[in-house]
Amino acid sequence: MYLCICKAVSDQQIHQAIQEGVRTVGEISVRFGVGAECGKCLDSVSEYVDACLAAPPAVADPDPALTQPVITPPAPAAAVTHTPPAPAAWFAIDL
Repeated sequence: MYLCICKAVSDQQIHQAIQEGVRTVGEISVRFGVGAECGKCLDSVSEYVDACLAAPPAVADPDPALTQPVITPPAPAAAVTHTPPAPAAWFAIDL
């Protein structure tokens, strides 16, 4: 449904903008230009923004593949490595 006829802005566009972080009618106006022509849409846009922000976020049905427990194999024992000792002395002679 179009909430702003002048700029052809739908409720779905505004809803997506709210999901992306837009929180005020002013931000909607900057993004889509609503209210710039005649201003008759500002009341309905304001009501819609308030309703979207008041509604709890929609939660998608979880994917059954993601809800199954994941069994991980035990970690292999750490291999013991022998590091050679550092050289006794390093020096340089400047001639």
